[in-house]
Amino acid sequence: MDNFKMLKFAEDAALKAGVRLSKIVERRVNSDAANDVKLQEDVESEIFIRGILKDTGIEVVGEEKGGDATLISRTEPYWVVDPIDGTFNFLRGIPSVCVSIGLMCGMQPVVGAVYDFTRNELFSGGREFGLFLNGVKVEPKWAKTMEQAVVMTGFPSITDYSDENMRLFVKRMQAFKKVRMCGSAAIACSWVASGRADCYDERGINLWDIAAGLSLIEGAGGVWKCESAGIEGRPLTFNLQMACREEFYIKD
Repeated sequence: MDNFKMLKFAEDAALKAGVRLSKIVERRVNSDAANDVKLQEDVESEIFIRGILKDTGIEVVGEEKGGDATLISRTEPYWVVDPIDGTFNFLRGIPSVCVSIGLMCGMQPVVGAVYDFTRNELFSGGREFGLFLNGVKVEPKWAKTMEQAVVMTGFPSITDYSDENMRLFVKRMQAFKKVRMCGSAAIACSWVASGRADCYDERGINLWDIAAGLSLIEGAGGVWKCESAGIEGRPLTFNLQMACREEFYIKD
């Protein structure tokens, strides 16, 4: 497998899908339940991306159309696609919406591309290649201490909003100078990789939200750890931390 060629496939698909989405005016809601919303544009965007990636001959796991979850425990490559990350942002016209495409082997990221079409920012890269923003190499300038660091986080749709859980959340965030949420896990990962933030921590996040971001942080020279969230029937849901270096991981 030519990883550079796969990187170009990811970049091309993310760009084309993002440009297509940027021209859409009407937002069609398929479901709106509890803390989640699904749009017809999510479905159509994934179909569009799958059409591009079909030429690689590699299996796809996507948010809308699914895929073989056992690939995370095997060795062959597979694409992981989030056709619109930040769907609620997209619905309401809030910036920070992207297309996220990652190539993985098991749980090892290979290459990834995240295109924030609201800002025309394409983050791409991988361990072999480094990190790029719109084709220009990025050398992140991260904070030196947690007391000066910015942590990115979010509340996925399955978040437990009980008082006890919220107290634990606040306690976990107190080590940092600032806490930021942008409504897109893929963009949060991209901002950590590029040095706009220093750590990303989210519980109960799905693989398609973070697959590309794992490649970006490796390309930037950062670190990550990802553990199963242990939710029955959701093998692709994880608890993730990524950071400029391991001492920025939050200790429970």
